[in-house]
Amino acid sequence: MWNQQLVVFTLVSALYYVQAGVPLRRYETLMMQQSPQENPELGLYDDNDKVVRLTATNFNASVLEQNRSSLVEFYNTYCGHCRRFAPTYKELAAELHGWQDVVAISAIDCAAEENNGICRTYEVMGYPTMRYMGPGYKPAAGNFGQSLTSQKINEIRSQLAALIAAENQTANNPHWPNFTPVAEGETVSALFEGLHSQREHIALIYEPENSTLASETALHLLHWPAVQVRRFSEAAVATKYQLDINSNQVALVNRQNHRQLLEVSEQSSAAYAKAIENALLSLHLTPRPRLLLGKGEQAKINNATNKDIVDYVHRNKHLVYQADLEQAIRTILHNEVSKVNEIKGEQLLALQRFLTVLQRYNPLGTNGRQLVSQLKDYVVQFNQALKGADFEQELKRLEAKLGSIYSSRHFVGCIGSSPSKRGYSCSLWTLFHFMSVQAAGNEHSQDPLEVLQAMHGYIKNFFGCTDCAEHFQAMAARRKIWSVPTKDEAVLWLWAAHNEVNQRLAGDATEDAEFPKKQFPSAESCAQCHHGTASAANSEYNWNMEAVLSFLKNIHNPQFVSRYGLQHEELLQDTLEKMRAKRQISNVFSDVDMQMGMFLYAFCIIMMVLAFKLFAFKSGYRKKPYGHDLLGKV
Repeated sequence: MWNQQLVVFTLVSALYYVQAGVPLRRYETLMMQQSPQENPELGLYDDNDKVVRLTATNFNASVLEQNRSSLVEFYNTYCGHCRRFAPTYKELAAELHGWQDVVAISAIDCAAEENNGICRTYEVMGYPTMRYMGPGYKPAAGNFGQSLTSQKINEIRSQLAALIAAENQTANNPHWPNFTPVAEGETVSALFEGLHSQREHIALIYEPENSTLASETALHLLHWPAVQVRRFSEAAVATKYQLDINSNQVALVNRQNHRQLLEVSEQSSAAYAKAIENALLSLHLTPRPRLLLGKGEQAKINNATNKDIVDYVHRNKHLVYQADLEQAIRTILHNEVSKVNEIKGEQLLALQRFLTVLQRYNPLGTNGRQLVSQLKDYVVQFNQALKGADFEQELKRLEAKLGSIYSSRHFVGCIGSSPSKRGYSCSLWTLFHFMSVQAAGNEHSQDPLEVLQAMHGYIKNFFGCTDCAEHFQAMAARRKIWSVPTKDEAVLWLWAAHNEVNQRLAGDATEDAEFPKKQFPSAESCAQCHHGTASAANSEYNWNMEAVLSFLKNIHNPQFVSRYGLQHEELLQDTLEKMRAKRQISNVFSDVDMQMGMFLYAFCIIMMVLAFKLFAFKSGYRKKPYGHDLLGKV
């Protein structure tokens, strides 16, 4: 019978894997598949862009130890607002690529754990954040660069030109323009005084007050060694060089005091630069070759492995994956919280609440549970403030003490078609859905808001995407998050909120075409959850709330969370398959007739007693002499 049970179990397991869409011969291979090596080049920018990619390794050398300025964007790969802004920043970098001798357009990914120290030091609290740092700049308390708040190319370019022009230039940079305005009494010979002999021409441009027209033009022409742009704002200078300040004109003056008036098509620095370039080309003067910054080997991804994961996820759209839960926890602890310079007040309370809830509904293995528990005990002892660096140090100390924590280092269900798609934001939703469902089944806690409150506090105080955090807080207030009456309603509140976000972002530039944002669950995943579908006249879905709640509780059941794609599954509790095997063993004995079992039990007892009696009898026997034998001898 035992052999028959094993055969049945094997056949059932094989049927289960086939139904899951995974060929039996490939199942073990796919489960043990290793993720691609983490690539420091991944982020929102690559070698095809003109953005200089910064890391903790090259930040100081690229920003602080150069005789030029830097515009640094601090961003988070997973931040939706950062993703929407990335094309603009790429366009800005391409347009200002000619300015690179004076200012580098660069970016650092604060979603990368190795960059925590940099993002924390510069007190970056929202993303994207742009900071201008001039030559010779050194970070100091309260001085972490000049912030640029606009996200429009024209305004960024103008602000950047104004900051560069205002520099008290002390760096030994031969390419730095002369931004000193031309005075009325300054002669032509004075204009060329001290200039390299290559500077054969001076371009004089009228720059009104609160304008950066001439400054921008000067930066556009950095790679033209034959000309230097000078700006002026006094009408007397225009009269001296026969310029009409009410029209678009440039005076091109050479060392022999020969003046050439250039007509410009429009009032823009690009048009002024183009007019001057054409004039120089007509004089058979050429620009110098441009230096390419930030070039390196193209970052590559193991597309075959990624494709396997994507295909599997498409076939199993309703599954929740252990890898995504772990990636969310890892990013929160190692990146989001650790990079905050000082955690105090509302932030500290939010962190304590989050760790308390995470400890209660922790999806990690034994080591991970101990890590969160001890980390929570460490944080709750602080009443006033906790430094992010101290939190990070304690986190690393506990990891070194406890050993391996995470069974995966990559996303599975939240994988995107490219490294900048989906990822952390998707996994964060997954984690809080998981915890809300576990809370609904927990009889020891009666607070329906414990998970929602922890999520709200975390997103408000730590979530790197500022735009996303503001949207969530506004939605939470509108949907009356603090009035949720029961734990089941908390599960449904979070589900409805997630669907609202999906509806708002459907078709957004941040959407992954491979995983379009739709209302969940789909009719394919849960037909009972839908009374009907949305139409053009009615955008509202007719949901069966009872079925939706049951569906959410089912897919977030810890026993049904998928282990697909894990690298170190041994760090977790027994898998569902192992538990099934144990249940099969118990079924073997549950099928045995109870009376026969009692009979065998009694029979064994009797046999043991008889054996004992026999043994005792043999060991206690001694031959004794009879009395008549003794008398006979007498």
